[in-house]
Amino acid sequence: MGVHPHIESLDAWTGAGVRRVLPMSGLADAFGPTYERVSAAVEAAGARIVGPVYAEYFGMPSDVVDVEIGLGIDTEVEVAGLQVRTHPATRAVVATHVGPYERLSESYRELMPWLEMEEFELSDSMIEFYDSAPGTDPEHLVTRLVFPFGSSGRRSPA
Repeated sequence: MGVHPHIESLDAWTGAGVRRVLPMSGLADAFGPTYERVSAAVEAAGARIVGPVYAEYFGMPSDVVDVEIGLGIDTEVEVAGLQVRTHPATRAVVATHVGPYERLSESYRELMPWLEMEEFELSDSMIEFYDSAPGTDPEHLVTRLVFPFGSSGRRSPA
């Protein structure tokens, strides 16, 4: 597999973001303005941006997506209009997409049969971490696809 799925233990992290329900067709246009808004609000509240930008998806996307778009920060702060929370340490299935965001669907098409075959109990959300620095050549962008385990993390009973 090109996405190289594996299991990782992830450290706890704090994120600040905006959660919205959007048409899938408008998702790409929401990222830039949302990151600018979150960045300005977080810095005004006295927190520092320390992690990659992320999008956490809740439920199965269709023509509509429930998503929190945000940034990793160094401490919890209260900011009106933002979701600020610490995500606990967890184990997760992690895969890597390298290339333009427009080709993320190809990586998901490769990954999903493997996830279904493994029958892990996953949480009700998944996260994309956009690990590349701004200005990176689109062919070299790195996106981590993270599927946290559910309460037990065990495979579903056969």
